Amino acid sequence: MGNARKIAEELVALNMNILWWNRQHIEKLFNINGKNNMQDLTMRQFHVLMLVQTMNLHTVSELSNWSRISKSSMSIMVSKLKKLGYLYKEQAVDTDDGRKSYFYLTPKGLEVVNQEMERILDSVAQGFSSLGQEVKETFYQHLKELNQMLLRAGGYLA
Repeated sequence: MGNARKIAEELVALNMNILWWNRQHIEKLFNINGKNNMQDLTMRQFHVLMLVQTMNLHTVSELSNWSRISKSSMSIMVSKLKKLGYLYKEQAVDTDDGRKSYFYLTPKGLEVVNQEMERILDSVAQGFSSLGQEVKETFYQHLKELNQMLLRAGGYLA
């Protein structure tokens, strides 16, 4: 069906535009070394904390698979986040394999995720401040519909 192809093309273009937009508007909140101004986190470390919080990914394998980072690199990153006090580790009791561990946000980790999300949301919201109220409401409704459609298609929605 020709219309399905056009929808697919626009969705792929939207994905690329979101990646570009993310780099221009969200990642700029982290300095040139990839660290934010308020904490000692890199953007990638912040993403890992977000994955733990929002997607319930709690093992090195899950985090590695989802983020497309090697298990060894992810293990190093998780160890660093643990050392910095953002994550804590629990041994898995649901397996006989003593090597499996689950990672969770500490109160410090939860606080930094919430602070950074507020900062990101404030920054992003400024980009829409020049739009009229009706345009913002229409745009919001379309975004909600798109997120629901993606969820039904197997995507993730917070």
